[in-house]
Amino acid sequence: MAELSLLQHDPLTVARLRDALTPSHRIRAFGSWTALEGGLQGSEVDACIVDADLPSRAEAMERMERLQLRHPTVGLVAFGDFGRATADVFRLGQLGVDGLVAAHSEDDAARVRDAVERSLTAARARRCAHLLKGRLDARGIRAVAWCVEHAPDAPRVPELAEAMATQPRRLASRLDGWGLPHPGRLLIWGRLLLAGALLARDGRTVEEAAYGVGYASASGLTRAMKREADATPGAMAKEGGLDEVHRRLFGGQGARRGRGGILRLLTVLLAVLLPLTACAGAPAAPPGPTPAGLLAEPPLDRVHLGVHVVEAATGRVVLSRNADRKFIPASNQKVLTTAAALDRWGPDHRFETALWAQGEVVGDTLAGDLVLAGSGDPTLSDRYHPSVQAALEALADSVRSAGVRRIRGRLVVDVTVWDSASVPGDWEVGDLTWSYGATGGAFAVGEGVVRAAVQGGTHPGEPARLLAWWPRGDPSFLRADLTTLPEDSSDTVRPFYLPESRALLLRGGVPAGQVDTLRMAVRDPVRQAAAALGRALASRGVRVEGGVNVRWPEEGAVDDPCAPPGEGCPGARRVAALTSPSLLTIAQGILEPSQNWMAEQLLAALGAHQAGETEEGTRERGRAAVRAYVLGLGADSMDVDPGDGSGLSVRNLVTPRALVRVLADMRSRPFGAGYRDALAEPGEEDSTLEDRLPTLSGRLFAKTGTISNVDALSGYLVREDGTELIFSILSNGSGLPSRVVRTAVDEVVEALARDTR
Repeated sequence: MAELSLLQHDPLTVARLRDALTPSHRIRAFGSWTALEGGLQGSEVDACIVDADLPSRAEAMERMERLQLRHPTVGLVAFGDFGRATADVFRLGQLGVDGLVAAHSEDDAARVRDAVERSLTAARARRCAHLLKGRLDARGIRAVAWCVEHAPDAPRVPELAEAMATQPRRLASRLDGWGLPHPGRLLIWGRLLLAGALLARDGRTVEEAAYGVGYASASGLTRAMKREADATPGAMAKEGGLDEVHRRLFGGQGARRGRGGILRLLTVLLAVLLPLTACAGAPAAPPGPTPAGLLAEPPLDRVHLGVHVVEAATGRVVLSRNADRKFIPASNQKVLTTAAALDRWGPDHRFETALWAQGEVVGDTLAGDLVLAGSGDPTLSDRYHPSVQAALEALADSVRSAGVRRIRGRLVVDVTVWDSASVPGDWEVGDLTWSYGATGGAFAVGEGVVRAAVQGGTHPGEPARLLAWWPRGDPSFLRADLTTLPEDSSDTVRPFYLPESRALLLRGGVPAGQVDTLRMAVRDPVRQAAAALGRALASRGVRVEGGVNVRWPEEGAVDDPCAPPGEGCPGARRVAALTSPSLLTIAQGILEPSQNWMAEQLLAALGAHQAGETEEGTRERGRAAVRAYVLGLGADSMDVDPGDGSGLSVRNLVTPRALVRVLADMRSRPFGAGYRDALAEPGEEDSTLEDRLPTLSGRLFAKTGTISNVDALSGYLVREDGTELIFSILSNGSGLPSRVVRTAVDEVVEALARDTR
């Protein structure tokens, strides 16, 4: 495992960062710079994550500069609230900081891990540079270090040439003059050097190391390692990793630095002759691969793949492969869900959560019940409010502003608008524990997720304890049976749902002195939201004497005008309401980050809107509404079979041509530009394309989709000539890591952007 040192004085932040990194990294936490620097002495530390504001930004920068000077081969990640302090960010770059983690983004585990992995890779590149001192000049060392640092991105020769400030056709002669092999081979060496570190230092398997440096399979890495370093990856893992690969590649063996005098002469001649032939009217370099050609190459040639691409303005088919076959779309299902909702309600639709007084109000006392009418609002979270509690407190403040301080009856949360089934029947059981498998209800908050902080005791074997959890609801909802583990152990805490008590039980161990934060799906979301609202009312001085009660669908009489409550309720008076952002804004909150819970709320709300049309449950009616919308666009009856709203279900089936038809419909609407902007874009913060296809920034607007053996990308693409395309690429059954298929899909999209035929 990679050894990380963490400088952070706040135990909750330490816990969240540990949660993001464990178990792939071994972490030692320090509370001061002095302790951190002492821990680096004589230790093999790979990277440090340091608080950029401890004790102050200025002093932290001085300490970071000293750390880099004393330990140049240790990676460095700065954690802090950078905000608009662009000058500080620039200075951190000058100091050699390898990555930044913004405060509060420690909850985004993928972003934290990416920053740490990038810093580890940069540190390994500096390690190579250190080993090469005295063997190569500064330019050669820089070329090797660049190849190592960028190995995870599988760079190409033009990118290396640009980094070396030269043209691709001149790069070979430059490298030869610096004592290095030809460009393609040097890029392979960069991969092998980094793979050596992953195998030996990080303890990765051969498969993991291969995927980590851009190979599609372990055999690809094995062949390259055998050919270039005359050893297998397994041998490199045992014999020293990066240092041993470095020794074999640069250990003075001339055959490995080049291919002999004849090849050197040919390289120089080609470097001289190629510009001359170009000037003499020789044909230009061949264009890049075509989209159709890429579909016939590994790994896409052995993947169940469907592609459909049309010109947006004319509908002319540009490329089509298996466009009429059904595929599991993963999160591309969210395109169908959001489009069906926008078709039904329009972009300006808003959800309303209203509180009704049922009974006479005398002075500051309500003689009857205070009833909340659940609408399924998916925005009662910190995505749209300062916090979950703030949203509920806004409702409570409105009750207090209406003059009500005492409720002699009950707080009734009426969720009769939906059926009570919260879990799609075809989701995998293993998904239900975690935030991406959270479920909701007609009144649910916090995107169905609860966060809990746990702390280990002083000594192994002692009880560990539950520090806090939020959003706060029923105090008996969360229980803990935790043990303290040795300090160098990994957190083993896991949640278990107890149906007999509707409580989550946390079991496992927490390392001594450590604070960890867990994110778990709430299995009883409506009751927990109701309890949280009751606490919010109490915090605002509104006393509910009758307690909190949930009114379920089966408990509301069909002819009862007050189930759910509204204007038709005798003696009812609306005392408070909270209105959601527009549906188009909600669609953006679903599509850009690929938010499952909100998509499921939207599907159930669609089903509730269909109430009375069938006797089926809310989800079944919601799926029927999505299917009816797609078929209403002229799609074939076999083109779509919805399973859920988010794409987590493997029951979802759709054809690429149906997805293109839906995207074309959204584009034709008055809000078409808004829908396009609601999709993810390359480089867009917190979107699923933030780190993909950077060359297509401003030209690609798309929905990603990833579950086991499923990778998808559908959306809008503007070509280099300005032509807009609508496309859908769906892949199933690859048996490969998503990263491998995703890279191939991205290459197809890049080729589509270039190809103007």
